[in-house]
Amino acid sequence: MRAALGLGRHVVTANKGPLVLAFEELTGLARERGCKLLYSGTVAGGLPTVNIGMRDLAGSEVLRVEGILNGTTNYILTRMEEEGLSYEQALAEAQAAGIAEADPTLDVDGWDAANKLVIIANSVLRRPTKLADVSVEGIRGLTLEDLRRARAKGKVLKLLALAEKRGDDYLLSVRPTALDESHPLARTGKWDMGVVYHTDYMGVISAVIEEKGPVPTSAAVLRDMINVYAVY
Repeated sequence: MRAALGLGRHVVTANKGPLVLAFEELTGLARERGCKLLYSGTVAGGLPTVNIGMRDLAGSEVLRVEGILNGTTNYILTRMEEEGLSYEQALAEAQAAGIAEADPTLDVDGWDAANKLVIIANSVLRRPTKLADVSVEGIRGLTLEDLRRARAKGKVLKLLALAEKRGDDYLLSVRPTALDESHPLARTGKWDMGVVYHTDYMGVISAVIEEKGPVPTSAAVLRDMINVYAVY
């Protein structure tokens, strides 16, 4: 990627790793060489999370970002909630269906969502951010009883990626969070991912995608390829 940008080539990627590790370097190189680096498929697949934040909220300040950014954990928690499965049962089901990896660490411990939050922070919030800046807690410790207690209080437990403005900075975290049942992300189903932007002038904007396989991410790559040359 660095070599391509150095040659002035446009780059489209759905690979989070290089952006998490070297966002400022790579985007700076693209600007220096007069080429484009597009990566909308890195955050929640086909959901235009980055596009909404960078393009469609122009002129507004983002005060808070909330995201269900990892499909595997949302599947597990939804199955626990709806079917009364234990965490272990829901994880085994997800692995059998090919939704979760044999080693689910990156997903269930919150690191995949944290990586995506790093990209949002760098791109949308324009906050130079590394993974170490994000407080991360996964879902391994959640039990069916935890979900039932939350539901009894009118809440739903979700693994929430959060960026919240505090003064001149943002606090960044990924952790299980009890959302009010009326919250748009509380209503996400087992195949869904979503994002909510809270802004000063444009109010609250939410978007949700149902994503069952790799096609939406592939479509996001195609979208970026088109946008390399698109003029709106």
